[in-house]
Amino acid sequence: MENNSKYKLSLIEKLAEYIALKLNVHLKKEGLELLKLKLGLEIILINLSKFIVIFLVAAYFNLLKEAALMSLVFGSIRRYAFGLHAENSIVCTITSLLMFVFGSYLSYHLILNNYIILISFLVIIIVLYKYAPGDTEYHPLLGEKLRNKLRKASVITGMILMVLALIIPNPTIKTIITLASGFEIISILPVTYKILNRRYKNYEEYEDAII
Repeated sequence: MENNSKYKLSLIEKLAEYIALKLNVHLKKEGLELLKLKLGLEIILINLSKFIVIFLVAAYFNLLKEAALMSLVFGSIRRYAFGLHAENSIVCTITSLLMFVFGSYLSYHLILNNYIILISFLVIIIVLYKYAPGDTEYHPLLGEKLRNKLRKASVITGMILMVLALIIPNPTIKTIITLASGFEIISILPVTYKILNRRYKNYEEYEDAII
């Protein structure tokens, strides 16, 4: 399995390099700028390959629409709240399958009424206000102004999703919105960082060094 993963990664690297060189005929980038272009393309291709796997599995179980909606809701909060990332591609893919595919399956069997949804989202919004945005060792969110802006945007997004979950009559969609929001919240909780042995509030190290 590990050898196959490395082989796939090498293919992605070669493809990213090929595309970068083709684009560079017009962009005329050199040195570090060309390397940034290649690395950016690698990230896009790796993420694209993960989504292809996730949606193929979802389609196999006739959960494609549900998985797409769940990933859209999850991404709408994560865009501002950020949070932990898996430390390797395999773990990320497995975690994403559990969230988006198994979560979609669960949405047909876990019926949430509006009282439960309201209580759930009140907890979600409080957690967003208190802990968002969550950064990582590789992506510290520097600057209090930026963090306050992201926190505000994540709370507003949570409120919008709460309203949608309350007014949409379809019980499956209501559950999908609530579950996807809950999955994102888990990634910013301090206890999650502690359990996974990851450093919390990474921006402090950089800002203390500047001071």
